[in-house]
Amino acid sequence: MRLASFRVGGQDRFGIVAPTGLIDVSERVSASDLKTVIGHGAAALEPFRNAPSDWSFDDVTWLPPVTNPTHVIGIGLNTKSHFEETAELMRRVPGDYPAYPRLFTRSPLSHVGHGQALLVPEVSDQLDYEGEIALVMGRPCRYVPAEKAMDHVAGYACYNDGSVRDFQTHSSQTTAGKNFPSSGAFGPWLVTADEIPDPSRLTLRTRVNGQVRQQLDMADLIFGFAELVAYVSQVFELRPGDTILTGSPAGIGALSQNWLRAGDRVEIEIPDVGVLSNPVTNERRP
Repeated sequence: MRLASFRVGGQDRFGIVAPTGLIDVSERVSASDLKTVIGHGAAALEPFRNAPSDWSFDDVTWLPPVTNPTHVIGIGLNTKSHFEETAELMRRVPGDYPAYPRLFTRSPLSHVGHGQALLVPEVSDQLDYEGEIALVMGRPCRYVPAEKAMDHVAGYACYNDGSVRDFQTHSSQTTAGKNFPSSGAFGPWLVTADEIPDPSRLTLRTRVNGQVRQQLDMADLIFGFAELVAYVSQVFELRPGDTILTGSPAGIGALSQNWLRAGDRVEIEIPDVGVLSNPVTNERRP
């Protein structure tokens, strides 16, 4: 199933994505949000998957699939191609890949849903894109071994790990550059894990104004999905709805100073998952 959160008539809702629209299950199940649903098991929504659509896609404002994750955890430099393209800039030895995943966190306020605007902040002109595959957790886990890690994943989504590059380099930590409001995006929906029987076959493309900037296949990852979940669960007590960003491939805009500008459109496409599309605009101070 494809599961989504959305806003309509000023109310936040959640449901199933059908070919012709959205099946609203907000008042059909005993859950207040999609995070609670996937914690109980998305199979509870099976009785509704063939119901008529309640809303057309034009009726709604898309929200991030999980609107209130406890943790959003990024993995820095987790592809060989991205590691190599930035080696000289960051004064690293090519091929000297990290021994452990490099973790950082994002605030849920730093990303928006499908169709919503990414904001170039008032204090910087260096907003950059990073297309990534997001793992959304469905079961709590702590110290889970790699061989059981994927049993805890509820599904997959597209993620734009938008980064404000000058602030990212103000210290040895990337936190500042990864947490500007509306700098990233998450969506358009969550595809449940049963629909992706072999995640090792997933691929990703990032486009800016229709031009392909990034391409990813799983052979490019330094740490695979199961390794990441296992490692992250040593550090965090993972809960349903928690989201792990698995790494961006080569092709970032920073190396060519090709920053995102108002009027641009960024698309992250994962075949069999979906296309996350967001316009870019300038932040306006209240």
